Amino acid sequence: MTKVSVSASMPVKPAKAWATASDLSRFGEWLALHEGWRGDVPSEIKPGTVLTSVVSVKGLRNRITWSVISYDPPNGITLSGEGKAGVKASLELKLRPDGEGAKGELDVEFTGPGMFGPISAAVGRTLKGDLDKSLERLVELID
Repeated sequence: MTKVSVSASMPVKPAKAWATASDLSRFGEWLALHEGWRGDVPSEIKPGTVLTSVVSVKGLRNRITWSVISYDPPNGITLSGEGKAGVKASLELKLRPDGEGAKGELDVEFTGPGMFGPISAAVGRTLKGDLDKSLERLVELID
């Protein structure tokens, strides 16, 4: 299992950050592990919405079929997915008020065969760097 959590301060209120962060068509602009959607991105997002993407971490690509578990504007979105070779993934984005701005939190977890020991540790290190960069990009897009 590989689980990584990162956070970053944002100079805008959660509602403004949410407008960019929750726009699935813009995930590729800021979410480093997102290579692209496979198929159309639904215009309406709600719990139960299903969509498929290609995710890449440390050069390892996997097609993940995601289900929206929770969708709570402007506070957060949680996705749970299953990929090839028994890989399971979860992604949670949370936005919280923080002084004059917001705090963005991104939690990602991968489980499945091969996600243990040294491989899990290497994926975790890469994933942490990718997620830190992702939140930096998101801040740049909403600023």
